[in-house]
Amino acid sequence: MRMTIYLIFALIISFGVLPGCAQKATPVPARTQAPAPTVIQAPAPAVTQAPAITKAAPAVPEWQQKWDKTVAEAKKEGKLNIYGGVNPETSRALSEAFARKYDIQLDFLLGRGSEVVVKYKQEMTAGINIPGAFNMSPSFAPQGLFAPIEPYLFLPEVTDSKVWIDGKVPYLDKEKTMIMLNRGYTSYTTVNTDMVKEGQIKSVRDLLKPEWKGKITLYDPGTASAAAAWATFVLTRAMNWEEGTDFLRALAATEPVMTRDVRQHIESVAKGKYAIALGAQQAATTDFIKTGAPVGIIRWQEGGMINTASGNLEVPAKPANPNAATVFINWMLTKEAQEIFVKSYGNPSWRADVSTEGIDPSRIPLPGEKLTMADSDFYVEQAKAMKLAKEIFGPLMK
Repeated sequence: MRMTIYLIFALIISFGVLPGCAQKATPVPARTQAPAPTVIQAPAPAVTQAPAITKAAPAVPEWQQKWDKTVAEAKKEGKLNIYGGVNPETSRALSEAFARKYDIQLDFLLGRGSEVVVKYKQEMTAGINIPGAFNMSPSFAPQGLFAPIEPYLFLPEVTDSKVWIDGKVPYLDKEKTMIMLNRGYTSYTTVNTDMVKEGQIKSVRDLLKPEWKGKITLYDPGTASAAAAWATFVLTRAMNWEEGTDFLRALAATEPVMTRDVRQHIESVAKGKYAIALGAQQAATTDFIKTGAPVGIIRWQEGGMINTASGNLEVPAKPANPNAATVFINWMLTKEAQEIFVKSYGNPSWRADVSTEGIDPSRIPLPGEKLTMADSDFYVEQAKAMKLAKEIFGPLMK
């Protein structure tokens, strides 16, 4: 037992754990962590937005500015008076379309050209200014009623040469006071197609053949009419004055039946009373063609005529409501207005982009066909032709 106690005591001493006897150990200072360095972040650079790129509005073309201003002023004027001879159907169609588009009223003074001109001259003398535009025949051009119309045109759709069949705005005179609104073909000759077979009459001179004696009706060429234009065509285009005069005298010798009734002239041929109507009004012929009557026109080998009749556009020197006049003149030459015009007037347009669908084929010029324009010079010659025609055919009028 004593041995056991010694052993335990020895163990305690060896481990230095005897109270009061063990040496105090020098305390090891606790390891202190160095303070973490403070990381000061540099302020992030301010992100400045690049200024937004504003696309500049496209510049408004000068013509558009001018057009917008003109239309605005035209609407203030509110209406436009047009003197001329277009038919009621055409004037109504144009008025309705123009009012819808621009809220401007069109008032057409319709009537015979000579009557309209007398009225206008009386107004001019009295200092009254009413019309802003005209739809008149070229026969009145020599009277100096019209002013140059070119300065009024500025819509690109109108001034672009590519839209016109001849590559230019279709002026009817050298002074550019008249623009043609249609290019209706005419030979001033209507036949009954049951009585005159195709190819049976080719030349104007064929009218003197014995088989046509007593079968021709002639509208009085001594009056301002399609017949006067036909006589002028014979005297100045198909022949010369000397040959033409001899031809007209020879024709008078066959005693054609004379008339001054436009409808009766064509109706007598449609019903087979006569085979040929000379000096025939094309519009009246078309009316009978539409009914299915056996009538058609002759296309002379000497050529035909482009006669616009009153389907032209003119402007007075001092148009009333000039802004409305400018808008109307430009609009009338656009595709939109031309489609309305030709549909109601019945003749093809000078614009290449306007369809001929629905137009009487006899009123459409054929490619390569010899054509004469019934221009202002033609109407100067017509005055002389009427005088000669009255002398030759006057005695046949009953």
